[in-house]
Amino acid sequence: MRHTLTIMLLAFAGSTFAQTQQANLAKEEFSDTKDRKIYFVHTSKDTTVYEILRKDRPVNFRDAKVPHFAIHTNDNKFVMTIGGQINVFFGADLGNQLYKNADAGGGMTTACIPVPAPQFKKSDIFINPFNSFLDFQVVGFGGTKNQITGYIKVGTNGYDGHVKLKKAYVTWRGFTAGLKHTLLEDGDANQPPTIDPQGPCGEVSANVYELSYISPSFKGFRAAVGLDIPSFYSSSGVYLGKDYKTWNGKDIYGHPVCDPNAYNQLVPDIPMWVEWAKDDVNRVRVSGIIRCLNYRDVLASKHRTSVGWGLMLSGNYSPIEPLIFYAQAIYGKGIGNYIQDQAGIPLSWTPKNPHPGEMTPTPQMGLDLGVTYNINNRWQINAMYSMSRMWKVGEYAADSDNTSAEDGYLNNYRYCNYVAANVFYNISSFFQVGVEYLYGQRKTWGCGQAHDNRIQAQVSFTL
Repeated sequence: MRHTLTIMLLAFAGSTFAQTQQANLAKEEFSDTKDRKIYFVHTSKDTTVYEILRKDRPVNFRDAKVPHFAIHTNDNKFVMTIGGQINVFFGADLGNQLYKNADAGGGMTTACIPVPAPQFKKSDIFINPFNSFLDFQVVGFGGTKNQITGYIKVGTNGYDGHVKLKKAYVTWRGFTAGLKHTLLEDGDANQPPTIDPQGPCGEVSANVYELSYISPSFKGFRAAVGLDIPSFYSSSGVYLGKDYKTWNGKDIYGHPVCDPNAYNQLVPDIPMWVEWAKDDVNRVRVSGIIRCLNYRDVLASKHRTSVGWGLMLSGNYSPIEPLIFYAQAIYGKGIGNYIQDQAGIPLSWTPKNPHPGEMTPTPQMGLDLGVTYNINNRWQINAMYSMSRMWKVGEYAADSDNTSAEDGYLNNYRYCNYVAANVFYNISSFFQVGVEYLYGQRKTWGCGQAHDNRIQAQVSFTL
């Protein structure tokens, strides 16, 4: 009993001490300011607050820019803003019924174009308000070397009213930890804005759990490295190679020869990049990623590792102020998780044809080219082309266990093309409308190809 009482007293004392320390720290953070008022500002009129908020916000076109309003202390040791977007788009598919495919999430997801196009159902109309979101950002020690930012974004999933967490991260002195866009993604270069929430098929885009670091700029040069929690879209490990039908007297064709789910993946993906930038619209970046898949060789009863990798060149070029070019090209092996169209397709790793029981990463690539012309501060025109492709997976893409006519051969993927052109008009800084034309084509292994045309318009309100 005496020991129990002693432990309780120590616990109470520790709790009291911790609370006192927290209170003292909060007091210290605000002790040197004489003005304890909270100010409400329009961020477009306060460039200091605007830049503090902009510094650690995501830069992908799907994310809202700095919100219009914020509150802050006089010394910017505390800055807070709430933003978001109500985004409604409506239109029609002509040539296929892609919008009806729930896996497409309401976007022009070329990997989900039904092949072949269903008879009598080659057109459709739709209205979609399910790409709306809210975000919340809090900054401490704004404008100093110790600036720390907390950011959260929640929104609908693109196809129905279910709300999910889209981003949640903390940034301090170049370090970022949480759920965010992968460091491999070049948000400034992967594409101009589109009404289509999916975007080009070949762009590098993925939300990941990540710890990363971005260095300060030294005469325009920066570098970055990160650790991503890995996930893999590999085949089931059933052997469909052409070299062997039997192995050590056992039939192996059509049977499991390796198990990609036998072990936990304990080696993180490692994205990295080096960049030189003259300014925000004249820049070049070289990026790379290394991936390790742990799996079990069933035939040899061994633990094996297969290494995937990717290299990317991206950047922007603006010869004159209203005109901006975008470019991104990536090639590698086993990088399907990071390429927009190939994420979710179980073909990034397949059994090695001449060595049953071993897995090999699939050659994969993505290409994006785009251009923006800003007529003035109200009108903007954009156009882009994209391609996504993979090689050496013909037998596995056509596997009847993974595909069927009913699901449109969903996992049978060879290459896709994507074309978009749009025009936006800003009625005000809060309110934007636009119209867009999209074309998507999907080619399969041995099951033909199909395409879809989409014409759509957007009404968007941004906080």
